[in-house]
Amino acid sequence: MHERIRDKILAGWGRLVASHPLATLAVCLPIAAVSVVFTATGLEFESDRSQLIDPEQSWNLAYARYTENFPQSNDLIVVLEGDPDDSAVNELARRVAQDLAGDGRVRAANAGFDTAEAGPRFFTFAGREKFDRTLGELTTGRRIADADNANALLGVLLAALTQDQSDPASLDRLDEFVAPYLDAARNRPSSFDFLDPKRPNWQPLASNNGEGALRYVRVQLASGGNGINTIGSTLAWLRGSVDKTVKASERPGTAWGVTGIRAIEADETTQAIRDSTIASLLAITLITLVMFVAFRGLRVPLLAAGALIVGMAWSFGWLMITVGHLQILSVVFCVILLGLGIDFALLFVSRLELIKDEHQDLASATSRVYQRMGPGMVTGAVATSAAFAAIGLTKFKGMAEMGTIAAGGILLCLIAVLSVFPALLALTGRWKQIIRHRPGGETAHFAQGRLDFVDDHPRATLAVVSLTVAVLLAVAVGTVRYDPNVLNLQSKGVESVDWEERVVNEDARSAWSAVVLAKPENAETLVWKLRRASAVSDVGGMGILYPPDLAERQEAIARIRDGSFNAPPAKPGMAQLLRQLVSVQTGIRLRADSLPEEIRTRLNATSDHITAALQAARNLNRKTRAAAWKQLNLNFLAVRDRLAEWLDEALAPGDPVPEDLPALLRDQWTGQKDQSWLLLVHPKADDQSILAPERLEHFVKSIEVALAGPGDPGSSIASATSAQVIGPPVQIYRSSLLIQREFVKAAILAVAAIVILLFLDFRSLADALCAMAPVSIGFVGAFGLMGLAGVPLNFANIIVLPIIFGIGVSAGVHVVHRWRFEPSGRPKGLSGGTGRGITLTMLTTMIGFGCLLIAQHRGIRSLGFVMIIGLGVTLLACYIALPAVLRLRTSAAEAVGGGTPQETVSQAAQAPASQTAGAGAAD
Repeated sequence: MHERIRDKILAGWGRLVASHPLATLAVCLPIAAVSVVFTATGLEFESDRSQLIDPEQSWNLAYARYTENFPQSNDLIVVLEGDPDDSAVNELARRVAQDLAGDGRVRAANAGFDTAEAGPRFFTFAGREKFDRTLGELTTGRRIADADNANALLGVLLAALTQDQSDPASLDRLDEFVAPYLDAARNRPSSFDFLDPKRPNWQPLASNNGEGALRYVRVQLASGGNGINTIGSTLAWLRGSVDKTVKASERPGTAWGVTGIRAIEADETTQAIRDSTIASLLAITLITLVMFVAFRGLRVPLLAAGALIVGMAWSFGWLMITVGHLQILSVVFCVILLGLGIDFALLFVSRLELIKDEHQDLASATSRVYQRMGPGMVTGAVATSAAFAAIGLTKFKGMAEMGTIAAGGILLCLIAVLSVFPALLALTGRWKQIIRHRPGGETAHFAQGRLDFVDDHPRATLAVVSLTVAVLLAVAVGTVRYDPNVLNLQSKGVESVDWEERVVNEDARSAWSAVVLAKPENAETLVWKLRRASAVSDVGGMGILYPPDLAERQEAIARIRDGSFNAPPAKPGMAQLLRQLVSVQTGIRLRADSLPEEIRTRLNATSDHITAALQAARNLNRKTRAAAWKQLNLNFLAVRDRLAEWLDEALAPGDPVPEDLPALLRDQWTGQKDQSWLLLVHPKADDQSILAPERLEHFVKSIEVALAGPGDPGSSIASATSAQVIGPPVQIYRSSLLIQREFVKAAILAVAAIVILLFLDFRSLADALCAMAPVSIGFVGAFGLMGLAGVPLNFANIIVLPIIFGIGVSAGVHVVHRWRFEPSGRPKGLSGGTGRGITLTMLTTMIGFGCLLIAQHRGIRSLGFVMIIGLGVTLLACYIALPAVLRLRTSAAEAVGGGTPQETVSQAAQAPASQTAGAGAAD
């Protein structure tokens, strides 16, 4: 009964749209126009990758709270590269920050900080090399603070110069130290500001704890929007501004780039949009060309393309109503719908070519085509839509949005194409001239006998197919793995990605670190826990307050604090000063040959300056000399007292505190909302990326195990403290597990939905399973060929694997429908235009996905590859495997029923009307 009602509805639909073309277009085109306007004015492109995950996931909620509490986590990073000792590059970074901070689009831009803003014990948690160097400076500082007068200080310097074992680097600033003495000898104002611990001293944000070749400018945007329209335009302005500043500097050739998570996501989305747009245009061009060749004319392809454009417009309207934006995954839906939507026009024309001479008017011909073709078309479209809808039920939001858009889009394209295309054809008034006649009628054979071996040797054919499938399955199980490394998906040559990789190579500690948030009172315990994790190299952020060798450092500081560091005694007065300057000259001559050339050159220049100062002093009278030395000594004593006070604070016992950090770092590592502390958990250095599957899992799990364990026995905090690990690498790890889990869920739901739909259509479980056979083989084949080609599963291509079922099953549906109508055809199910029809439809769908192979984004490119091989193997299975199965079923039915093949199969179908409906469905 349901088949007759269905057939009447489809026949009436075909007659209606072909009889009233103007009315049909009057309804369809305005809807398309409204959809286009709606889309053009409101469509946004979402670039934030964290928005692709179900917001209700606990770990995603924790990450969202973290980014809100620590907004600097989303900073853009301007990276400048230059020699670590090149102060001009440091100054360039400061200039970039100043220029950016002066624009209203930037909330803050920082390239470093003044160490004078830090507390006296800032050195305590510096890198070991810098800490040891600072200890030497503190020792000298103790001697300076012990000096009775300015001449005693000069004695300290003279001692360093005359000691052969002294570090040559300690003499590098000799000219700076003697400068005030030379000024006094010339009766000029003198200054000891270089000894003032509070003097300005710029420290750039640089790789390798501030001593590397990369300088960073952290840029916090005023707008928090993640839409590509917002972030994309801001990024373009920022890059232009930096380029202008660099070219105007004294280092115009400095290499630079912009990176950071937001920059990478924005560049990725921009590239995906560009790739999808180009692929869509190429797809519709190539599909039109295929139709031109297949139907030997241009008018049919153009009319079909026009109808498809209407369906695409409706689909964009559906997108705006249900989702409202596109993202990195859903942006390719256009290519998918182009390949699928045109299939409806192809199947319509393929059937119309066979029967057009039997009808005088288009309305009756269209009615018959829809009655014969419609059931299979509708079943295929609904099955494909169901597969997409199954994806829409997953907790992976990016996948779900893609499924929702495509599920509705494919049904809208079906309605649009089967309404608009016949209407456009009717308006031409020459439909019989446009649609060429194809001989053979409804019993035309496929492939001109080249596939008859399938009918002749079905068991041998299935044996070969089974062996091939087994081999491909074994390859898939043994080789195909999921790759969570999102950088492997990015386009090569993208600025943000290239600079991110350079940052990782230069400074593994600063990139892809995990995050643990701690209450201040629990931070020490958590730091000691985290340092015990097998995959962790160190803990940064507020964790630097607790260096692993803190006790050893404190002992070294105590030795300086409690030690005796007396300055050599020296007589006051200008005469003594001049004698010491002569001794300095002598020391320079004695040491010059053993020193590096650069230091030797500077010391020789200092010696020349001393000679000039001595000559100037001889021209001064005694009173002037005495006054000059007195002022020199007063200046020294003032600085000495400030230095002594600072040394008392720097060498005081006790642990470092947050106030020892400069405000820039303290604010960056302290939560704005709850004052929690940010602990950055750095992975150990390794040739393999931290985002590689094995390393990423080990890194995250080792942190979790460490956090669950007891605290450090020597810690002042005895109680164990639990915390949650978050951060970009953890997000990638958690989302990878979610994606894989939801992929399995989507595949199960898709297969279940398709089986149910096919059973309702065929009223036969055997026929439903036969229709599923080609796409099942295609699914296994896709995995196997991925393994042979070395293509892993990834964030982009894993979502299309369930879609293979939805798209590929329609070919099997058409073949089974045709076989039910004509069991005697050769090859089984491919006669009467069905083979030609599914070839054209699968070919156009593969062309749509094939156009993605030109994409620069490697994830999108892999998506296209997977779909092509999956659908290609499905098509081959429709040519070989399914006809062999149907041949055996026909033989079995004949043997059991004793009647003709058509009679026996028709009785098994228990639906005479469905035989008629199914005939054209596959054509």
